[in-house]
Amino acid sequence: MDYLLFLLRRAVMFPLGILTSPTQGLRSVWSESHRNKALLLGMPALLVALLALGVVSYCQLSNPKNLEDRYKLKYDKVTASIRQLTGEIIRQRQVRASGDSAEADLTLEEQKLEELRELKQAQKIYLDKLITIAPDNNAHRFELVKLVANQNDPSHALSLLNELAPEDSPGYPRAHFQLANRYFTAPARTRMELVGNLDLALLHINHALTRDDEDPSAKRLKAQILVKSERYTEAYEIYEKLFESNPNYYRQLTKLNELLKREERDESVLEDALLKFQQLSNDQENRDDSRRWEVIQTGITQTQSMLKQWNAIEDRLTEEIAKFPADGDPDTKARRTRLKELLAASYIAWAEELTPNSITLEEVDQPTQMRLLEIYRKAFFNNPKNSRVLEALTRLTLSEFPNVASAALEVYDPNSDDDPPAAVLNQQGNEALLSKRFAEAIKYYERARNKTPNSAAILNNLAYSYLVAKENNAELALQRINEALRSLPQDLDPEERSKFLHTKGTALKQLNRQQEAISSFEKAIQARPDHEDTLRSLIECYRALDLEPPEQYIRRFEAIRQEALQP
Repeated sequence: MDYLLFLLRRAVMFPLGILTSPTQGLRSVWSESHRNKALLLGMPALLVALLALGVVSYCQLSNPKNLEDRYKLKYDKVTASIRQLTGEIIRQRQVRASGDSAEADLTLEEQKLEELRELKQAQKIYLDKLITIAPDNNAHRFELVKLVANQNDPSHALSLLNELAPEDSPGYPRAHFQLANRYFTAPARTRMELVGNLDLALLHINHALTRDDEDPSAKRLKAQILVKSERYTEAYEIYEKLFESNPNYYRQLTKLNELLKREERDESVLEDALLKFQQLSNDQENRDDSRRWEVIQTGITQTQSMLKQWNAIEDRLTEEIAKFPADGDPDTKARRTRLKELLAASYIAWAEELTPNSITLEEVDQPTQMRLLEIYRKAFFNNPKNSRVLEALTRLTLSEFPNVASAALEVYDPNSDDDPPAAVLNQQGNEALLSKRFAEAIKYYERARNKTPNSAAILNNLAYSYLVAKENNAELALQRINEALRSLPQDLDPEERSKFLHTKGTALKQLNRQQEAISSFEKAIQARPDHEDTLRSLIECYRALDLEPPEQYIRRFEAIRQEALQP
């Protein structure tokens, strides 16, 4: 008890002593005990330690590296929030477009858009801080390029890219890659401009590969640039290396073999690819991953198809389909559906091998037509919505052989289909046109056009029908053929393009726009110099303008007519 009172008195007296007389207070404490003496002697060291800890903490907090990490974390977090919020706004707009949204959704969207603007401002602030703290970190500067590009400021983005990826020396690989891709895909008005763009693309992709010469994306882009530059052998060497680890590059290798006129190599490439796909299919991890599984199954089927292993495809896919019951879980059903689609596509390729594009159905004998019908029947069973299958079956229902036509109708009757695809309607229109039922043909083609408004073939057929119909409509025909010409791919075979130009010329001729018709016919005749109808129309247009047709047209036209008269 006395000891406790002693301690209490000392605790009270010490602060009073410090206030009245610091020296006396310290002296009294010093004289009290050895413990107090030790405490006072150690206090300077304790204060120094606390001061050192504060200094270290301040240095740690103000260290540029730590600041960079902190702002990088904030930048990544706000970027993720922007991505999530953008997705929510898009989904909300899709719901509203479907007509299932309430008026309150508009207010909610406005709030989210305002939040998105604030997040983007914060994102820019954090990125500016990162660049200020670490001006030599090219990754931060490349993020700024993407940010500027998203703000629709392409010139500023290009300027930043050029700083990161100079032409004369290797810079930041990702910036070089982006510039290479930009020049590779840039439109060119002239051949010289195209060559210049490709040279710059190759320069930048080579700089990108100096840091990592095994980057598959950069190697693939380089190969694509070389192909576009018509440097096929160099491109082939790159694709060969990529093929070692990814058998999907068999497509590029076989295409280059065609360009290099060495198709004899295809079989070796395809067999090697097939073996690689089969090995991948045995891996349990690949079987469990639906995306990888689909890529592998597609690769096996397509390589076997190119090798014309039709029976092997049929046996393998039929066995695979049996592994996935129709009443299974969603993934099982999806895999079963995909396998059946692959089998149907293989049947189509098998049938097309029997009848190349240059052969019409009228040139095919009855046994072959029955064989085609059997193959397409199997394709229909596996994929009844495939438009190519339905188109082929429709064509067979119009066969000149009654047993083929009736058997085809038992598989698919286009007239009983409430919603036939455009390809079927186009085929029905063709049959009506050949039978000179022009009004009926126009109805079929118009229905087909409503389903696929940009189909050049359907538009051309429709235009021609308007030109030959009893109630002629050349104005509408010209409108449709112009739409068709705009829809044609740039690399279309010139002979195919000439057919469309002939239709346009015919429309212009019927509208008495003879000079324009001559221009269209002369473009058409370049690809088909011996096409009788085009030559006849050209001569008639010249004479309608009281002009003498060029001698070459008259001479060629007479030669064709004389040849036709010979037995």
